[in-house]
Amino acid sequence: MVSAVVLAAGWSKRMGTKKEILPIAGEPMIRKVVSTILDSPTVDEVIVVLGYRANDVGGELVGITDERVELVGNVRFSEGLGTSLAQGARACSWRTDAILVFLADAPFFTAGDISALVEAHAGGAGIAVPVHGGRRGHPVLLDGTYRDALEGLAGDAGARHLIEKESEHVVEVELPDDAFLVDIDERVDYEAVRDGI
Repeated sequence: MVSAVVLAAGWSKRMGTKKEILPIAGEPMIRKVVSTILDSPTVDEVIVVLGYRANDVGGELVGITDERVELVGNVRFSEGLGTSLAQGARACSWRTDAILVFLADAPFFTAGDISALVEAHAGGAGIAVPVHGGRRGHPVLLDGTYRDALEGLAGDAGARHLIEKESEHVVEVELPDDAFLVDIDERVDYEAVRDGI
């Protein structure tokens, strides 16, 4: 069983407005992320972690009727990304074999990218990280044995710290293009891709 955790709880301070509800090619960013995940037949459940402006972000998913989607709240979101990842890991099914971690502000991955990571895990990768031209990005996949470590995260310590600590178990998965590397943090980032890439 493969679980997806989408981190969408933050303040979006650098953007100045809640970025997950901004449109990308006419579709709210959070909806684009979740829809792309649902396009992958390898994903069995999608946990969307909400926090700041939870009702607004969750509202952008109205009409998605796929039973794989579950919205969970993180009341501690202001303490940092780690608390949201921990909350998402706790919400995953107890049967999960792998956890994919998605950033809601990195919306240009593909269902094929997800499949490549899942295939790497099936081939023995404890941690599968997408890479293009030597640059790593998201989503990342962690074997279910890391669930306890994810649930124990706090503050701003996210998956990166765990990946660095477990570097000997990391497999880099070369992807055919670099769209997954696009991370929207500031207004200039958004304006460059608001009509798509």
